[in-house]
This record gives sequence, structure tokens and C-alpha cells, in this order.
Amino acid sequence: MLILTDIDKKILEEVQLDFPLSERPFEVIGKRIGISEKEIISRVTYLKEENIIRDISAIFKAGPLGYKSTLVAVKTDDSETAAERISGHPGVSHNYLREHMYNVWFTITIRKELDFETEISDLLGPQVKDFLILPSLKTYKIGVNFTFSEKKIRNSNKIVEELRSEVPIDEKLIVLLQQPFPLVPNPWKMIAESVNRTETNLIEDINGLKKSGALKRISAVLRHRNAGFTANGMACFKVPVERIDEAGQTISEFSEVSHCYQRPVYPDWQYNLFAMTHARSTEQCELIITRIAKQIKSDEYFTLYSIKEFKKERVKYFIGGH
Repeated sequence: MLILTDIDKKILEEVQLDFPLSERPFEVIGKRIGISEKEIISRVTYLKEENIIRDISAIFKAGPLGYKSTLVAVKTDDSETAAERISGHPGVSHNYLREHMYNVWFTITIRKELDFETEISDLLGPQVKDFLILPSLKTYKIGVNFTFSEKKIRNSNKIVEELRSEVPIDEKLIVLLQQPFPLVPNPWKMIAESVNRTETNLIEDINGLKKSGALKRISAVLRHRNAGFTANGMACFKVPVERIDEAGQTISEFSEVSHCYQRPVYPDWQYNLFAMTHARSTEQCELIITRIAKQIKSDEYFTLYSIKEFKKERVKYFIGGH
């Protein structure tokens, strides 16, 4: 594993935040840290090459763009074949092998007019018949920024209410902002000129997307395992429905939790509250989850850890027919 310098750690903390919509965003970020624009561009380039930074691009909300997403749990005896089929779908962003009777877990994003049951059945094929569709019924928290000091993981956002109506969307702009972010002094100018726009016009349109709620931010996502956060457990709790909002709010206060959702239950799956928890070791992760369970008064819970990562990337909207 790459040994991160103190400057690297400060850079990684800053680039997980929304990139400044200024003429020279790396210069702005550099001033926060106390290094030059040239040095920060050089270090970010190196951290991408070393697979510490996974991606720098736009993060959108599915709903306002006319999409919907769900988590899916699959029971299969041939996980490799199933995972290969699943990962080939352009709407699949995350795909993992986990130690459970439901052993392949993935997230899929599709157009709102499509049907999850049909799309997932077609994707898995006739040989896989046992799967759970687990959309978010309620989101209590989404997003985390990883810090590298003795401080706890820093929250990037508490949940805000999802927009319930679609907004006018410039699909070409969405596609443009999903491309890798240019690591140059004037990235917004480079992006604008690539499609014969002005920098001012591009920034105005980006601000419009943010105000509409369609665009969350433009920022870096880390390969958190490579960055030292090697334990990432999906804690699944069984909570009485009348207490689930209270429990969800309590979990959202834990800085080590990046995502917290209420999801549906099934006859053989009674866990309705999910919390994605991050730590530097499995032991530390288990201690955090034990504290959570105690605070929300849940005696029925367990944690799923990834055995293998088949696919992990940002969803690409309006690309390749998706």
C-alpha cells in the first residue's frame, strides 16, 4: 500500500469536497492547504495513477434525471457467471460477492419507466430465480468524506428530501460532466472549449443543475481500501417500523456511517435498516456497529463484508443507450 504523506492526506480531504467553480480551482484548493497550484495538480495526478483517487467527475441524483435505482441481493451457486452478467449492465455501479446465502449484491440504475422485476430477471437470466429487490424506502444519510487525522470520518452530507418532480435536463451537459475531470490549471475552460461553449456559460449551467437538485457536486471519490479504510461493512438491522425513523436518525449521527437506508422486507429477509460503515479494521468496524445496535436497541442484526469486488464505478447517465 502506498504510504501517504501529510500533504497527500490534506489533498485527499480537500478533493472530496465540491470543486470550486472558479477560473483556477486547483489554485483555490492549494491555498487552503498551503501549496502551489502546480504541486497540487502533480500530486492529484500521482494519486490517481496510484489508484488512491478513483475518479473525479460529477455526482448526480437519479430521480431528477428520470432514473431510479435499487439494491439487489442474489442467491446463486455460480457467483462468477452471475457477476459477469451483472457487471455488463451499464446501469450497474456496484457489484460484490458477500458471505451469505444471498451472496451477490449489486446496485442498478434504470429509467423510471422501466420495471425493476423485468429488468433484473432479464439481466440475471433463467438460471437465477432467487433474488431480492431492495430499493430505498427512506434515506437517512448518504455521503462521507474520509479524513486521515485522528479525527473521525467527516460527514459530507446529511440527507435532504429527494426532488419529487423532474427538471429540464440538458443531456449533453450531463454526459460532458461525467467525463474525467481535466487535471490542468483551467479545467472549466478546457471542458467548455471541448464543446464550443464559454467558461462563463458552462459555470452558469453547472450552478443551475445544482440549484435544481440534479447535481450533487463535482468531486473526487477515493478507492477507500487503498487509502487505508480496509473494513467496509454493510450492517443490516431489524427494527420495529414504529421506531425506524428514530433509529435511522440515530445512525445518521455516526460519522463512520456513509449511507443509511430503510429498505423493504421479505419472508426470508426481515432486516429493514441498512448502514454502510467504514473503519481501518474489521475489529474497529464491529465495535462501531455494536455501539450502533445498542443505541438503536436492535438485538437482531449482522454485518456483510465484501469478499470480492466485481465492479465499482459511478453511474453513467444518458450514455450507451442507458
